[in-house]
Amino acid sequence: MKEEKDAKDAAAAAAAASADESGDEAGKQQRSKSELVLYQRMEEVRAMEVRATLEDLMYVSILEKFVLLQVEMLPRLDGFVDAGPANLVALTEGIHSREALELVTSDTSRFVDAGPANLVALTEGIHSREALELVREHMLGVMGAAASAKFSTELIKMSKFQMAQVYAASIMFGYFLRRVDTRFQLEAALGVLDERSQEEAVARLERLFAQADDLDVSSDPDAPGPIVDILGSQEEEDPIPSSSSSDSSKASSSSSGSSEAGSSEAGSRPRGPVRSDSSRGRSALRKYIEGFDQATMIDTARVVSAEGAALVERQTTALFGDIKELTQQMQEAVGQDEAVGQDVSSAEELYSRIQRAVQTNAIETVTMTIATQRRCVLEAVAFGTFLRDVETSVNTDYGLLTPLPPPKLPPGAAEDPRMGV
Repeated sequence: MKEEKDAKDAAAAAAAASADESGDEAGKQQRSKSELVLYQRMEEVRAMEVRATLEDLMYVSILEKFVLLQVEMLPRLDGFVDAGPANLVALTEGIHSREALELVTSDTSRFVDAGPANLVALTEGIHSREALELVREHMLGVMGAAASAKFSTELIKMSKFQMAQVYAASIMFGYFLRRVDTRFQLEAALGVLDERSQEEAVARLERLFAQADDLDVSSDPDAPGPIVDILGSQEEEDPIPSSSSSDSSKASSSSSGSSEAGSSEAGSRPRGPVRSDSSRGRSALRKYIEGFDQATMIDTARVVSAEGAALVERQTTALFGDIKELTQQMQEAVGQDEAVGQDVSSAEELYSRIQRAVQTNAIETVTMTIATQRRCVLEAVAFGTFLRDVETSVNTDYGLLTPLPPPKLPPGAAEDPRMGV
């Protein structure tokens, strides 16, 4: 009897010990899961802090490039802004009638006078000669007839939402232009621009690399190798005008003579053997872009990093205010047009409603001279160009960028592996 009781007590003790062990194991697993979640959250917070700091540093780097160009950026386009000396009486009473002045000085209309700006630095100081032609075409496209107006002191009144759209689109254009111009300059330097097919271009590059390898293993490294013959035959097959050659030589000599200053220059525009086709009405860079397939065009026109996309929104918001609020304001003003009393059915009707909302001050508007609008477009293009330069530098030196997912390509379109961050 006593033995049975001892056996039961031993079994109960063993069961209790087993239960304690199981409880301890479950507790350990629970603590382990909690710690894992905590560590994951800590990593997320740390990544967000790194990204925010990186965005700030990239933004400061872009602003530094404008400082090096000695170009003042536009202030916030809200309220009366006078960033430089100007004869405002001549800009108002000397041009407009009394009725027009009422629109300029109304409470909801914002007159912006940004003062003089160095437009040469915003153009020739940043872009290559070929790219400048496309910048001019872009400015004509977004400004219309106002871009070539005879008097740049004429005033234009528009909604802040429209001007914000123009500014953001110009940033994206400058970003796109730097990407394609860099690729264009590289292919021009390698002599593969005018190849009739991709196979011929690849074959020429393979021959060039093969000759370079032979030159590396040569017993006399200073002796001229076959690579010189390849470059010579390239000139025979695809001659470059003497004027362009001399310009390229001057540019190379000047850049090599001032390499230290050039490394700190804000523009850092690509240099290389560029052929101008302006005598035929189209630049070589424009013809090069027209040769892109659909997939290459889509991939080139996008911002490749989350930090870059955030900076585009930050700069646009800094100038024009909350874009979401402006969008909602425009939608309410256009959708609730009591004078029409029906939904928008055409682009002409939409434009008419927007113009009516601007005239009646139903939405926030901004009034500026044609010169200020031109400067605004050129500044946005320059900002996009600098954004791409800084983005490339950060990714090359540190690899800290957060890549955005590639766009969804249409069926049958293959992504170009040469385009990327």
